[in-house]
Amino acid sequence: MKSKEELCGIIDALGALSVEEICLVSKELSLLRNITPLTFHSVKDLCADAEKEHLIAAVSWEEIENLEMDEISYYILGPNAFPEIPFELSEVIDILQIEEREVDLSKVASRFSRNLHKRIKNLEIKVDSIDQAKVNPKDLENLEQRYSDILNQYYDYSFWLPGDMSDIEAEIQVLSSRIEALKPA
Repeated sequence: MKSKEELCGIIDALGALSVEEICLVSKELSLLRNITPLTFHSVKDLCADAEKEHLIAAVSWEEIENLEMDEISYYILGPNAFPEIPFELSEVIDILQIEEREVDLSKVASRFSRNLHKRIKNLEIKVDSIDQAKVNPKDLENLEQRYSDILNQYYDYSFWLPGDMSDIEAEIQVLSSRIEALKPA
């Protein structure tokens, strides 16, 4: 595996994979390409970086169809991904006998919505704790950064996941107004 784009291509082709499975695929690709395979930690770091960029997203076994209960998390393709499927992937799939997994995106959307609601509520609590008469510029900057992260995450995922997220959009607009009200006139 040469890049995040190839990581995305592998996951796109197979639906959902654990880090261990990604390592196995990476190792087989490396053998076919006659190059040194990535270490487990390198693959794990690559996945973490790709997740931060919303190229991939972590899901639980409950969000994957026909999967028995386990404690492993899986990665699926994220909203910002531009997958590049490795040429040798079909051969690797045959060697490892990996089957494609179906992901229930409505379950992913439900979990995402709950998590985003929590982030919004936590930021609202922080906004409530600030005395408008004594707003510290650093505190305001921190609030705006956290708000920006929430907004970016909302936009990344609202177009990718099924379902109506208008309730979250309304909460975000209220939060924006509350942060703006803290700014000096």
